[in-house]
This record gives sequence, C-alpha cells and structure tokens, in this order.
Amino acid sequence: MQARVTAVLVARRGGEALQQTLEALAEQSRRPDRFVVVDAAEDAATTAALMDLAPTHAVTAPRSTTFGDGIARAVAALPEPETTSSPYGGVEEWLWLLRHDSTPDARALERLLGAVEIAPSVAIAGAKQMDAAHPTVIAEYGETLTRTGASIAIAERELDQAQHDRLQDVLGMGEAGLLVRRSAWEALGGMDPALPTIDAALDLCVRARLAGHRVVGVPLARVFVHGSIAEFQRPRVHARTVARWRRAAQLHRRLVYAPAPLVPLLWLSLVPAAVLRSLGHLLGKRPTRVLGEFGAAFSVAFSGAAVPAARRRIARTRSVGWAAIDALRMSPEEVRRRRAITRDAALGAGEAQARPRPDFFPGGGLVVAGFALAGGLLMSSLLTAPALAGGALGPLAPDAPTLWAGTLATAEAPSDPFAFVLAALGSLTFWQPSLAVVALWVAAPALAALGAWWAAANLVERRGPAAAVAAVYALAPAVVVSLVDARLPALVALLALPWLIVAAARAPRSWSATAVAGLLAAVTTASAPTLGLALAVVWVAWMVANPRRVVRLLTLAVPTAALFAPLAIAHVLRGTPLGLLADPGLPAQPAEVAPTGLLLGWPDLSIALGPIAGLLPADAPPIVVAAVLAALAAPLAALALVALAQRSGSRAIIPLVAAASGLVVAVLVSGIAVVTAEGAAVRLDTAPALGLYWLGLALAAGVALNGLRRAGAVPALVLVVASVLAASPALATLVLGTAVVAPGPDRTLPAIVAADAVADESIATLVLTPVDGGLAARLERGSGDPLIGYRTFPATAGLAGDAGTDAAAPAPERERLAELAANLAVRSGLDLAPLLEQEDVRFVLLAERSRTTGSDAPRDPADSVAPASVSAALDANVLLVAVGDTDAGRLWRVVADDEAPAAIAARPATALPILVGQLGILALTLLLAVPTGPRPRRVRAEDGTIDDPATTFDPEDDDD
Repeated sequence: MQARVTAVLVARRGGEALQQTLEALAEQSRRPDRFVVVDAAEDAATTAALMDLAPTHAVTAPRSTTFGDGIARAVAALPEPETTSSPYGGVEEWLWLLRHDSTPDARALERLLGAVEIAPSVAIAGAKQMDAAHPTVIAEYGETLTRTGASIAIAERELDQAQHDRLQDVLGMGEAGLLVRRSAWEALGGMDPALPTIDAALDLCVRARLAGHRVVGVPLARVFVHGSIAEFQRPRVHARTVARWRRAAQLHRRLVYAPAPLVPLLWLSLVPAAVLRSLGHLLGKRPTRVLGEFGAAFSVAFSGAAVPAARRRIARTRSVGWAAIDALRMSPEEVRRRRAITRDAALGAGEAQARPRPDFFPGGGLVVAGFALAGGLLMSSLLTAPALAGGALGPLAPDAPTLWAGTLATAEAPSDPFAFVLAALGSLTFWQPSLAVVALWVAAPALAALGAWWAAANLVERRGPAAAVAAVYALAPAVVVSLVDARLPALVALLALPWLIVAAARAPRSWSATAVAGLLAAVTTASAPTLGLALAVVWVAWMVANPRRVVRLLTLAVPTAALFAPLAIAHVLRGTPLGLLADPGLPAQPAEVAPTGLLLGWPDLSIALGPIAGLLPADAPPIVVAAVLAALAAPLAALALVALAQRSGSRAIIPLVAAASGLVVAVLVSGIAVVTAEGAAVRLDTAPALGLYWLGLALAAGVALNGLRRAGAVPALVLVVASVLAASPALATLVLGTAVVAPGPDRTLPAIVAADAVADESIATLVLTPVDGGLAARLERGSGDPLIGYRTFPATAGLAGDAGTDAAAPAPERERLAELAANLAVRSGLDLAPLLEQEDVRFVLLAERSRTTGSDAPRDPADSVAPASVSAALDANVLLVAVGDTDAGRLWRVVADDEAPAAIAARPATALPILVGQLGILALTLLLAVPTGPRPRRVRAEDGTIDDPATTFDPEDDDD
C-alpha cells in the first residue's frame, strides 16, 4: 500500500531553531507529500520564513495555541482522505508531527516509514529525541507509566551508545517527530485538550494501544530537540511550573483511566492527597512545589467536562483491556533503582561542592568539653535547684499544660513571642519545666562555645582559629553578664546567634538551611526584639547580594512574622509600635550603660571594673582601671583589623559588618525605656546587641588567625588568655554566691499559698511590693504567676499614674487594686471586706523590694513607703491574720468569708485559632528544616589545612 505523508509543523516562535528545522525538512531523503504549517508566532519574520518553504497548506492560529490544538487545526484543513476499492490497495496517509524546535535528521522520515511499512499493526512510530545542544546525548526515547500512573521516560539525559537501539515496542513516544496514521488519529480524536503540554503524546499512545494498535520506537530515526514540550509552550519555564503541569496531567489521567466506580473516590481524594504530598515536598526540601500541588489538584477537581469527555473518547475506541498495557509499565524495582541513582548523583554533586571545614576534634571538642566542665563547676550551687531566681528569672511553669497555656492570648494582652521559646525550652523537662532553665544555665558556656565553633568553621580551615573563636565567644562579656545577672532572654538570644549565622551562610543554597535560619531568627528576635533591627538590615543586604534567591530568602521572615503578628497588631492599634522592642520576660533593670562599656562590649561595666579596681592600688584613678580592661580587649580588636589586610580578608567583611550593626544597635537602644513595671521605667537590655558585636569581632579575628597559619599560635593564645582574665572576675561571683542569679523555689508564692491552691486554683494573693515613690500591688492566682504568663503588652502602656498597680489588669481592676493597696498600707476606716471578696483574695504578701529598682538608686524618703509601717498596718487589720515570714516575704491570711465568684482571666475567642495558626507555621517550617537526605562529606587535607582559599558563600544551589 502506498504511503502518503503530511508533515505538520507547529511554530510558536522563530529564530535559529525554526530555521534549522525548515532546512532539515528541505533536506529529507524522503520528502513529505504535503507540508502544513501552523503559524502561531504572530510575527512577520517567522511567517515569512515559513512561507519560504512553500507549504501546501498554511494555518494561522493564536499565540496561545498548544501543540495538540495546532495539529488538530492542521488536520481539519486537509482534504478528506482518499477511498479506493482497488484490490491492489489504496493510499495510506500518515501525519508527521513536528515542532518549530525539533530538527529531524536527514533520513528521519525515511526510517520512520521503513518501520511502519513492514508492520501494518503499527499506528504510531516515534523517533529518538536527541539534545540539539549536545547531539550525542539522548534527550528522550520512549515513555511509560509507573504502577501509580506517573509518566516517566524510558531513556533521558543519557549518552547515546546504542544501548536502547533494541527497544521497539513501547507504551508511548514523545511528540517531536511522531508519525501517526491519519485514520488512527481521527478515530482516537487526536490529543486530549485537557493535556495541553505534558503527557499529551503519551495519552494518545495509550489510547492507541487500547484500540488494538502498536506503538513503536525507531532508534535510527533521530530528531534533535532544542527544548522540551514545556519550553515549547512557555519559554524559560520554571521547574516548579513544569512540576505542576506534570502533576495535573497525572491526576487527570488517573480519573480518566480509573474504573467508573472508583472515580468519585479518586475525585474526593484529590485535596487530601495534595496535603500529604505537600508534606512530602517539605520533607524533600521542595517547598516551591507545595502551591503547585494544590493548584494541580483544584484545577483537575474543577475541570468541568474534561474528564467525562476523555473517558468517552476512550470508550469509543477501546477494544482490549487495561491488562494489555501492564507489561509495558515500568516495574517498581526499576523505579526504585532510578531514584537511588538520582540520589547518588545528587550526593556526589554535593560532595564536589562542599566547602572545606576543619575537624571538630581535637581542638573544638576539647574547648567544648572544657567549658562544659567549667559550667558545672561555676554553677555547682545551682545544680540541685528546682528553679532559678533573681534578675529576669523565676519559675517557668508548674506543669506542661500551664506551660503551653501561656502561649495563648488573654482578653487584655496577646502573648509574647518569647512565650513560644519558653514553652519549647520547658518541654525538654516537661515533668518539671523550670528544671530546663537550670540545665540551660549550666550548659550555657559549652553551648556558646559549640555554636561559635560551627560559625567559625564556615570561614576558616584550620582547627586552632576555630577553637580560639569558640573560647572567645563563650567568654564574651555579654554572655558572662547574662549568666551573672540572670537575664534569660538575652542568654537565649546569645546562644542562638552563632547557629543563626551558620544556617544563614547556607540559606541561599539550601531550603533546609533556610528553614533552620528562619526558626533561629524567630528565636533570636523573640528573645531580643532589639536585635531584630540589626537582623533586618543584614536580611535586606543578603537578598540584594543574592537576587536569584530573593523568594527563598523572603521566607526567612515567615516564622518571625507569625510569632510577632498578634502582638504587632495590638501595638499598632493602641498606638505604641515601639512597644515591640520591649525585652521579654520579667522586667529587670539593667545597669547604667557607659560609652566605654559599649565600646568594650560590656553591658554592665561595673561587674568587670569592680574586681580590677580591687587588685590595683587604692589611689589608682578610674582611667587606669578602664585602661586595664581595654588592654585585655585589645588583642581581639587588633586581630579583627588584621583580617582585612590579609589575602582572605574578604571573608572578614560580613563578620565586621555584623559587629558594626550590633554596636550601632546597642548605642541606639541604650538608655531607652519602653516598659514600666512597679513604678519604675525599665531600660532596654544592650547585652544581645553587644553579643552580636563581640561575635562579629571574634569571627573576624578567627579569619586573621587562619591567615597567619602556624604563626597565629601565639596571637591565639594571647587572645584566649586575655578573654579568660577579663571574664574571670565576673564568673567568680557565681562561685562566691554574690551573683544576681541564685537557686529559687519552683513557685512565686509561699508554700502555704501553693498548698491551698491545690484545692482551689482560683484563689488570689495580693502581692504588695515597696517601690520608689509608693507601693506596687498585683494579684497572683493559684500558686503564683509563672514566668510563661508574663506579658510585655500591658507594661508598655506608659500609664505613669497607675504604674504602681498591676498593669496586666483592666482599668476597673487597677482602680480597685489601687484602692485596696492604699487602704491596707495605712490604717483607715474603710470596710475592705467587699473588695477582698470581689477579687477572691485569700492572702496578702508583703514582698521584698522590687527587682526593677537598683539598690543604689536614689530615693526620696518622703516619697517612699517603709515596709515596717506597711507591716504594722497589715498586722492591725482585723481582716488579716499574720502567718509569718516566708521565703517570698511576710504573709497574712484573709479571714473574711469569701462567697464571691473568682475572677478568672478570660481569653478571646480567637486565641486558640491564632495559636493553632502560629504552631502550624512553625511546624511546617520545622518539617522543612529536618534533614532527610545524606549530607555531603566535607573535604579535608591530611594536615587539617586547605591550601586553596575557601569562598564564604557558594553561588550554586544544592537543593531542587
């Protein structure tokens, strides 16, 4: 039977690819009988190039025309096929499908026809698609389906060594250069309009197989493709868009190929399956595919009549069962083998790009172990404590439910972001949450050293400099002062900072590192909101330096935004946006900050100057005392400057920029007070910003020591010794028991109150605290207000006139508390029983002087309330019975009958949904952060050094 070939060329763009295709058509050893062009380029030059080939038919189509639609338009323009009754046979018409970016070999059509002429059962024959840019590489040859219905190429991105030339019968072939019998095309209804890009040719081949035809590949017929079908449809298409198209095609085919009874169940499973696959994408570090997963599911679920029409198209022509194609599917073993090869290739690429890093042992391991031992010795008095007290410390929470309940907003105030940090910390010892703070205090020096070592390992290749940086940061003044002065939020921020730098260095190249950096940025900013100013500047600069990763780096702020959003909205609505800078945790007045202290990195210069002054002669001027401390800090500053003069000095630029931003932030926030507690304005803590300043200097010094190589041993020893001498006097206060931090009970109220609260958690205790200028009053319910329940929002209201009462209480309650406290502190004839009953007050506690006021602060005796006079007034009150002195102060029991309902803190209806949303975002970020694949091995030299300079940041991406 005579064969007549109609070549159909769909052109969406012009250029070199189209010109090569047109030239190849003119040079075919077997010329097509007819040539139909579908001009969808809407470009005069492209149209002229097409017309130069003198096509027999020309069809104009809009630019949005897909490949399948273009072929359908071309076939519709052809005359009806010839019919004959000759016993010698008629004319067999074939359609040769080409794209503008598919250049056929000179003998491609000849070999395709040779394959089909000897096999009458063949309805579709496909060519081997070669990469036009690399002519010896197979772009794609043959397509099939896995057992789950996913499409997969039999051969792709392989060097052509004739290894697949024996492959003939296949399930499907690619559309470029496809030869299709016209009668089969028309009987099958052409390509499925619901598959405009991906899998259209595969679906056509599957339907041909079900109609009883054969589909073969012709390995000697080659077509050189300049791009995939996705790139034909959209130039420079992103990988995530191709993944969405591929997933939508798979879901559409699943509904079309499934037995009729299963279609409703599969339709209902589209969205749940998208949720599960999205979690898999997060675990696989492919978060950009999550939206596409849902987009594909919804587009197929609401595709209208596309699925029923495709099912009817199959039903009209199917003559064999689905079992006829099972043998042509790819086996699960082969799928697993291919995935293992892909993983190995990715691991090999990661190892080739891995940045050199020094060995952790022995240097880093010894430093961390030494600081772990030192932490145990320095904190020996705290080891058996159930909780810590002093400064900003207090009992964390009595139990795990109370711990996580502290993250819920109340009717008066949203929760602080730091509450989530405390909840996560306390959950480590859920049986006794406050114990986690004790463990943190003991392990803090070792944790600081470990984090600094890993941060330095991203910049240096030698073990010694990394160990020196670890020691210097563990002895940083900000870390030491936070430990001594019991500043929990500052300590958490300082411990998280080095790890944030480690993760941020890899963030442009890794989704996992991006998620880790996002979580650490949230922890750091929640613990020290003032650090958010410096981190925001670095974040913007990081995006400018990595414009190709802007979308990825933007996600760094998502966890922080989720935690701060409720509090930020509340502050903006109240008109106090500066309240977002308030230090979380219990308010504790930091020491006065001097310019010299800021420059030397000391948040509290008196801690260091006092012991040094004691070692010097009594008549030594203060300038001499400061000079001694400055001399101890000089090696660090000198080495940081030396780093810039070295060949690898560019690696010190980012640490020095971080140090400068930390110092600038410390200067800006020093002396600023946004919190009012118990009648005193509490200044912002500069320790976190100075910690960033010190860490930047330490990393720059590490770069300098690394450049000095063996000559840097002496400067490194001098640097470490100077850090030890500067920090020793302050650390000695921990051993001598003169530090602010001290062992404390696991409750804020006396034991007798806690015992009564076991039976009734709603009972209230009125806590009276002498402050400068008056008496502060607050209500604590149950066994006391834990640290997790403190809110900064009420403390930033700036209510100067009501600063002495409980700022967390609403206005009517503050008035009642003020009235109650005033009449209890002095003898009056007012009947206080109704007020005590209304608030369900069972105990009155006269506490020690407030921690928010320094002991050396000047006081006006005329404006102060003497504890003795208050105690006498309480003793004389007939409604109170003295219990006695306790570890929290002097206690009285209320003897008045209480029949009033207890005042329970209300929570808004939106509190739980907000918490669920915040935890959901954090959980998804954590899921993305969890490493799920093997890590590439680091390259190391035998002597522990690397001759080639290591780049600080690698522009390549190690994640898909």
